[in-house]
Amino acid sequence: MEMIKLTENAEDILEAIYAISREKKVVRVKDIAGRLKTTNASVTVALKSLSKKGLVVHEHYGYVELTEEGEKIAKKIHERHKLLYEFFHEILGLPSDTAEQDACRIEHYLSKEGLQRIVKFIEFIKKCPEGAPIWLTNFYYFLEYERLPDSCFRKERLTSVSEMKMNEEGIIVKLAGSAETRKNLIKKGFVPGATIKVLDKKGKKITVQIKDKKEDLSVSLSKKIYCLG
Repeated sequence: MEMIKLTENAEDILEAIYAISREKKVVRVKDIAGRLKTTNASVTVALKSLSKKGLVVHEHYGYVELTEEGEKIAKKIHERHKLLYEFFHEILGLPSDTAEQDACRIEHYLSKEGLQRIVKFIEFIKKCPEGAPIWLTNFYYFLEYERLPDSCFRKERLTSVSEMKMNEEGIIVKLAGSAETRKNLIKKGFVPGATIKVLDKKGKKITVQIKDKKEDLSVSLSKKIYCLG
């Protein structure tokens, strides 16, 4: 099935219809106009276009209803908006009204990949068994006081793999470097909580055991892996 292309205004109207239909038994043009702070005439024009696309049913002066396809699209738009609101309000700590405004502004321009990352990020925060990660708590502190908390400077117990001695073991607690570097390390098994052991150190290469396999690391890469001894 060919993907239906919608303007920003059309998406807003579909989302408004979806939201209003969950608050009221029927949806009227004036309800949509009031929610979007626009005129009845502009809503009517948009509804004619959406009707031609098979997404809404609207008889002149009648109620507005979403078709099956229209409801499917509207639900996705609504859920996207809700997730962005949660990201700005619950994760970044913006006031509710600001979070709502920013969600409205950005939702039409965010890539599918960008939205999916935000979805995964929110899911991670909500499912983390110990609540908000320490780094997120530190971020809230930074927002409030405009300075880093003391915990950001406590490195006395952390050791990079490059600093570890032969046959020394440690538990990985942190990965540094670019996003691409961290992603590649994770793919190879260098994940927080994993036990790592230094087997050999020769020149610019360090051989380690991670789980039940051996991996060769460059010295520069080994400096990106931090462990607790």
